[in-house]
Amino acid sequence: MTNMGKAVSELLDDMALKILMVEPGDLSVVGDLLDLGEQLVTSAEAAKVPVLGRMGNAFRAALEKIIMAELPDSAENYELLGRCIAQMQEALRKGGVADEATLTAFADSLGRIGYAVGVADLAAVSPAAQPSPSVAPPPPVASAAPSPPPAQTPVPDFLQDKDLLSGFIDEAFEHLESIEINVLELEQNPGDQEIINNIFRPFHTIKGVSGFLNLKTINKLAHATENLLDDVRNGKRPMDSDVIDIVLNVGDCLKDMVQNIKEVLERGPECYQETDIATYLTRIRQLQEGTVGPVEEATLPVSEPSASVAAEAPAPFKAPVAPAKPAARAEVVATVEPVEEEETGPRGGADKGGQRKKLGSSIKVDVEKLDALVNAVGELVIMQSLVRQNPLVARLADPKLAKDFSQLSRITSDLQRTAMAMRMVPIRQTFDKMIRLVRDLSKKTGKKVDLIMEGAETEIDRNMVDSIYDPLVHMMRNSVDHGIQTPEERSKFGKPATGTVHLRAYQKGGNMVIEIEDDGEGLNTQKIKQKAMSRGLIQAGESLSDHELNNLIFMPGFSTADKITDVSGRGVGMDVVKKAVEKLRGKVEVHSQPGKGCLFVIRLPLTLAIIDGIIVRVGSERYIIPTIAIQESMRPEAKNYNTVHNRGETLLVRGELIPIIRLYEVFGVESTTYTDPREAIVVVVENEGRKRALMVDELLGKEEVVIKNLGGMQDVSGVAGGTILGDGRVGLILDLAGVIASSAE
Repeated sequence: MTNMGKAVSELLDDMALKILMVEPGDLSVVGDLLDLGEQLVTSAEAAKVPVLGRMGNAFRAALEKIIMAELPDSAENYELLGRCIAQMQEALRKGGVADEATLTAFADSLGRIGYAVGVADLAAVSPAAQPSPSVAPPPPVASAAPSPPPAQTPVPDFLQDKDLLSGFIDEAFEHLESIEINVLELEQNPGDQEIINNIFRPFHTIKGVSGFLNLKTINKLAHATENLLDDVRNGKRPMDSDVIDIVLNVGDCLKDMVQNIKEVLERGPECYQETDIATYLTRIRQLQEGTVGPVEEATLPVSEPSASVAAEAPAPFKAPVAPAKPAARAEVVATVEPVEEEETGPRGGADKGGQRKKLGSSIKVDVEKLDALVNAVGELVIMQSLVRQNPLVARLADPKLAKDFSQLSRITSDLQRTAMAMRMVPIRQTFDKMIRLVRDLSKKTGKKVDLIMEGAETEIDRNMVDSIYDPLVHMMRNSVDHGIQTPEERSKFGKPATGTVHLRAYQKGGNMVIEIEDDGEGLNTQKIKQKAMSRGLIQAGESLSDHELNNLIFMPGFSTADKITDVSGRGVGMDVVKKAVEKLRGKVEVHSQPGKGCLFVIRLPLTLAIIDGIIVRVGSERYIIPTIAIQESMRPEAKNYNTVHNRGETLLVRGELIPIIRLYEVFGVESTTYTDPREAIVVVVENEGRKRALMVDELLGKEEVVIKNLGGMQDVSGVAGGTILGDGRVGLILDLAGVIASSAE
């Protein structure tokens, strides 16, 4: 696959993951999906895959009609769009040549949405991306994100000081995140005056700074909300579910407005869009006057429909708060005293016993500068190793030189650890977003859910925090929507009415482990087996363990759901989660106990810049096997070597027959020391539940290596990247999934 083809494939994967995030009524995510669709059309045309360009253009046109309210903004339509994405992925897998069945299915999906397109128009030889006049033409790309008429959207004069505006944007996002965290905690402690103050202060700050910068709409909405919260602080009205809902909805609206200001800074004043806040102001006034009713509540643009469970009972889930001390697996639940709130709360808050003393010593650094520093440190480590292993230097028997080299090695190692630590951030910011997600889902589905978070202080590479968010959202949705049963169903099985979802993070070895565990109904293994057999993924006589069968849910398009809901499911399946995790050099698997619950386990490297691996020699080449996948290494005994008819060579290891992979054959190495597995060394590895014995010539040692981009070689099957070794050689980092796939061909 060409580099451009790779870009098209990644765009389709991103679209498949993004469609899972769409909820009816939330056009912000739909806008992101539309941008990806436009990129797909451009990339497909540049890659000379015209059929994908036309399919992408038709997809984009249908999405635009949903945005323009010309077609229903419904879960069913998004499920059909998900199928369209899967059909485009199928066309790409066939080399960009879609057969008539794929095109017919694609056209049928769009037709059911309400956008007519002919199969002949999709399959036309002409590279033109626009459909023929007989087909409803999509609007031009320029109108993808329609702006209100200029007369109605005057751009305020807030661009005079872009530096101040940029600082306000960063601060505003931090304040709004702290508001959401504190509001959800307040739901568990309605009378806590300190938490109410922690919500009031960031609104006050946003109001003041936005007024100074002439951001009138933001200022007006923040000021009205501040007045409402001031009434709560002064005891004029209680902090009930109505106030909590409006504060959360206002926070969402303010985030959208601040995001729009950020786009104006990046792309120009023409991106500015005025937001209608009249509904929010009316709602706030009604709350202050005590005239609020259920009809007005339903008119809020982003509020969720009220659930009787949430209205009558206490909060539908237990929101976690910050732990007193960072701990790898210390449980974080609502019963922990919120004495550390100031650490994640708004700036300018009261200092409680010196808990905020570290805030003044931190500074903000441009991300590009930080990445440049990390890259420079990586190069320094490589050059230090090259110099030390230079034969001329190695022959010098100078005690002072040896001492200086030892000191240099210590300093470079410390520098590397410090630089890498600068990239590490707690995963809390991602975990905290799950609190709001579970709250909204519990209300929407009418279920009672306790969310228990553990290890939110565990640190991970900052480049991975945002990337892991979408997969986590999809799996959390699945746990609440498909895993946790309704209170009535749970009572039938003798379970408490309130379900529990555990979200854990901890370090194990050189890796970060994230677990999502629910006490719901678990996976239906027999149903998965039947679906797999109907799709030809397994044969009737093939023997697979329950664990292997359950992990088939990560196959492309695999789903056993009887119905699609607006909470989860878009016809693209869990494979998009797997692809997103694998992009981060991680792995995901599922463990299930029928009737008792499900456990999803994600394993990720702590950083994307360094990998811990074992260096092996195969012939004249060097390869790095990630230690996360290695189980053991050995020189096998002759009695354990077997050849099985039609199944190749195997090695008996601890009572299990493991297939042997000759690495020199996989990579076409011309010469090798050993050709007999009984004389060579084998490294037993595990990937996605599959064990293999990799045949190598020599183990050269364990080392942390700096990953280097190999450019076009990224498309080589079985190779995840490269590094420069201490002797100046280039070592290839193995992608075990690709190695196993290549050996099976």
